[in-house]
Amino acid sequence: IHSPRNGFLLRLDVQQMFDQYLISINPDDGYKVVVFSFDIFGYDGKSLDPVCQNLADPHSVSDDLLSWHFRQSVLANVRGAGKPIFEHDFPPGTDMVGEILAGPYA
Repeated sequence: IHSPRNGFLLRLDVQQMFDQYLISINPDDGYKVVVFSFDIFGYDGKSLDPVCQNLADPHSVSDDLLSWHFRQSVLANVRGAGKPIFEHDFPPGTDMVGEILAGPYA
């Protein structure tokens, strides 16, 4: 999805951790950062800047996408294999991307 709501800027090393599901953001807990590995930067428990939390701002990150990434991070780290298996994580017949595209900020 080519939209500002589909991402936010991260430092390269933090982005790599985010892509590997080693760090995530829980929008349901005050946008807290959760680190699933050694917290060498001291990010665990901190919150995103309030500007990122403003749901009225059309450029803020989608809560649905943050929730999805957080859930995948939890699943990837509790499985022990280190590789998320996406095809088993969604209930049959769901289309999160389709729902987001059909929304007002697609």
